[in-house]
Amino acid sequence: MTGTKIALAICLATLTALALSSPNGTATAGPVSISDLAPADEYFGHMRLSPLGIRHLIFSLANDLHNARRKPDAIAHDALSVQDALQDWSTRYPRDSWLPAALWNLAVLYEELPGADARLHAIAVLQKIRDDFSGSAFAANARRDLARGIGVRPWPHWAGSSPSPSCSAGSGTQCLLDAIAAADKNDASAAFALEARFWTLSHNGSDAAYTRCAWELAARFESLPGETAQTHAIRLLAFLVDRHPDEIFGKWAMRDLKRGVGLR
Repeated sequence: MTGTKIALAICLATLTALALSSPNGTATAGPVSISDLAPADEYFGHMRLSPLGIRHLIFSLANDLHNARRKPDAIAHDALSVQDALQDWSTRYPRDSWLPAALWNLAVLYEELPGADARLHAIAVLQKIRDDFSGSAFAANARRDLARGIGVRPWPHWAGSSPSPSCSAGSGTQCLLDAIAAADKNDASAAFALEARFWTLSHNGSDAAYTRCAWELAARFESLPGETAQTHAIRLLAFLVDRHPDEIFGKWAMRDLKRGVGLR
């Protein structure tokens, strides 16, 4: 390749990065390295959502809420999957310039959803924008909303009676811990159901019970017979090592993986 062609290729790559460096596809003040941007065909979180899929799902959920197509608790459940995918995305591509806009749109959705849980998630996402993307325009919006205060919206009349608070599937890590402790230790089907509940949870970085849930479930599977239980134990242990290596349960998971998870 000639020097002219190489220079042209570098110029085109820089222009592409600049074009992708804002949610609207227009250049921002500073260039962004191609390596900082998540590929369009890469998938994040347990729902395996692409960057475009994440953006589309947030807008779809907001549209469902605004047009009363689905109940708020169902929308909130799917929003947790989006939050999980965004957490994964921001961990792997922390300088991706598309992240602040996606996080902001999710925060707005949480602000519009009823209930105390939605409020807490809105605050967590706004704080992430403020702290991790302080140089973006969305950080100013986040600071404004946090300073103003995030209220708890009431359950809308069109959605019927509001669900009563309970330890149902996906309702929180402490409820799941209680359910793990109460379940029959020899019941494999119960362990699989509890693990399915775990993957619906979203970790915002402040819930100490989250990693314990994964550890307790891994330990439960380690005590169960069969290759399927062994596979699930290894998957949960690997998750802890990959996502939470510095926490106590991440260190315990590494110990178990080094020792080896035997087949019972």
